Amino acid sequence: MSDADRIVEFGYEVGQLKRLPRAGWLFAGVSHPESVAAHSFRVGVLAYAIAVQEGANPDRAATLGLFHDVPEARTGDIPYVGKLYLDVRMPPEDVARDQVKHLPAPLAAHIEQLIAEHESAKSDDHTPEARCSRDADKLELLLQAREYQAAGVTKMDRFIQTMQASVVTDTGKALMESALKIVPSEWWEAFGRR
Repeated sequence: MSDADRIVEFGYEVGQLKRLPRAGWLFAGVSHPESVAAHSFRVGVLAYAIAVQEGANPDRAATLGLFHDVPEARTGDIPYVGKLYLDVRMPPEDVARDQVKHLPAPLAAHIEQLIAEHESAKSDDHTPEARCSRDADKLELLLQAREYQAAGVTKMDRFIQTMQASVVTDTGKALMESALKIVPSEWWEAFGRR
């Protein structure tokens, strides 16, 4: 099998994330929740914005955000409730290592490092870019909860409150405050007022 074949196989595997629903939203009554890929896209955009404001490398932060959930192509998106009952011994970094083991070595090493760096934000030993990416992950969930709330889903308060405590950068906190006061439709309603 050629390197190109292996990269294409990996492309098909991560394509699974486009079809994989974010499972936590199902508990809140969202009948057609966003996909993991849709979530990761906005995480990348938010990580970029946060990193620019925080003086970190925005390209690196955005890449961390884009790749952070790649292991879920194999594990699925396990909601918090499910994690309480599962004995999950393999951390995302190990899942990623297994996912990329047949890719060309330089590419595999890059992807493994991206996942490990994003995951490092859970500890005290992290890069500024990892912290920006992790904040973006939490803020994206907050924005999505606000969007579902605006669409009439009533069980969003817990998601919103939990995310507020998780954001640590100054920029992330400012964005969180704005997200709580600005209605999700404001960006397009403003066109009608002009």
